[in-house]
Amino acid sequence: MAPKISARISLRWLPSTEAPSEPTDTIVFGVGAYFVDLRVLKTDNTIDWALAGERQIVSTDPLKVRWIKTLDSLGLTEEPDEGDFTTLPNGDSLETGAMPCPEKGMAVTQYEEVWQVLAPQSGPDGEKGSAWILESIDAADTMKTFLGRIGGSYMAMRGKTGEAWKEGEFGARSEEWDASDRKWKNKHVIGYIAGLPSPAELGTGLFAGEDTWKEGDKVAVLGQEYIVRAFEALQ
Repeated sequence: MAPKISARISLRWLPSTEAPSEPTDTIVFGVGAYFVDLRVLKTDNTIDWALAGERQIVSTDPLKVRWIKTLDSLGLTEEPDEGDFTTLPNGDSLETGAMPCPEKGMAVTQYEEVWQVLAPQSGPDGEKGSAWILESIDAADTMKTFLGRIGGSYMAMRGKTGEAWKEGEFGARSEEWDASDRKWKNKHVIGYIAGLPSPAELGTGLFAGEDTWKEGDKVAVLGQEYIVRAFEALQ
């Protein structure tokens, strides 16, 4: 699959007769066989849900996707999530499945989500830039960091694996490349972010050596070692 930025347009819990709504700013990066997914509540700029890991195509007709989560801010990493997708008349995608519902005490509930694919914006490496996802290599497996970029959009998250994130134990951020000012600008900065790589804070377009990365490489970003889980040139 080509690198893809997906924005959630609406969510509806079933069997509800209320109109769909969107309480979050939700953006998902998909590159190769990996994904990063950040959902930020509009009311207070806190994390509604953050997750990252592998994505698998279970079937193509109809399209069914499985997400195997290495990071999950709700601590729900034991079982993968699955969703079924159909294309709506306007080109958006309707996803159906079941997931924990905060309004029902996190009981697993059927849902409908509408997604829209966003065209990647140009990044610091030009109109046809790069897309990648990195996973940290840590001495202890209790903490993980995922970094992702698709063109002019960047995302980073860090948290404990296998358990719900607690105050002071996680961080997430997203940034957008401003082509006119030639610099990254913060969109969301949440939680404990000390040491969480930020092109905006570094004042650089690219991380050192980024233009030479390949899938499977071990690379260093600000002294932390990562595996390049996915790397593709944008077409």
